[in-house]
Amino acid sequence: MEANNGILVHMETDSETNPSVSIFYPQVIGELTLFQGQQFETLEEVYDFYNQYAREAGFSVRSYSSKKSKDVEVIRKEYVCNKEGSWSTETNGVVKRRRGVGRESCKARLIVVKSKYGGYVVTIFEEAHTHPMTTPRRRHLLKSHRRISSVDQLVAQQLISVNVSTHQQYDILATQVGGIENVGFTQQDMYNSNRDRRMKIKGHDGEMLFDHFMNEQEKNPGFIFKVETNIEHKIT
Repeated sequence: MEANNGILVHMETDSETNPSVSIFYPQVIGELTLFQGQQFETLEEVYDFYNQYAREAGFSVRSYSSKKSKDVEVIRKEYVCNKEGSWSTETNGVVKRRRGVGRESCKARLIVVKSKYGGYVVTIFEEAHTHPMTTPRRRHLLKSHRRISSVDQLVAQQLISVNVSTHQQYDILATQVGGIENVGFTQQDMYNSNRDRRMKIKGHDGEMLFDHFMNEQEKNPGFIFKVETNIEHKIT
């Protein structure tokens, strides 16, 4: 067992199957420690806590499997390290990869079950990883820790309205929070968010314009407008 950039590394040797296997145990602050028997009120609390633990440790998590009761209530839930699993292989032997996703058969996981007293209780917590942890400077790039807040979305919409490009929007947000490592999401996430917003309002922009004119008319009875539509009742 040795310390490596804040991570405890335990070297195991299996002469038959794994000559040399490195196991990484992340070190986190006490208040984020997970243990068997730990209780949570909801699955949202379970995920949020495990994700906070993962961020402190330097890895990303994802929801893995669920078991439901007859009344469709989740009675067992498993969360795993994002590097769980391995590359899928086609029948011709060609390995299929998803860009940006590195699977290393990591066994780190958290399993909770529904308690008869209510809430959920931790039954299995595997903290050992088969890969090094991400450094603090790159943790903001881990998938489960990236999120565009409603405030950031509002700022982006305001900047879009004055024709500020997406990469400039990202630069402005990074400047406000002291660097891209503090933004909380990547520039590509912002591109995707802006794209999704455009797709959401596509086909409804005419309705939005009409509603805007009606609001203006309510504020000022002297405001007059005329709308022309085609045979499909779309504003022309």
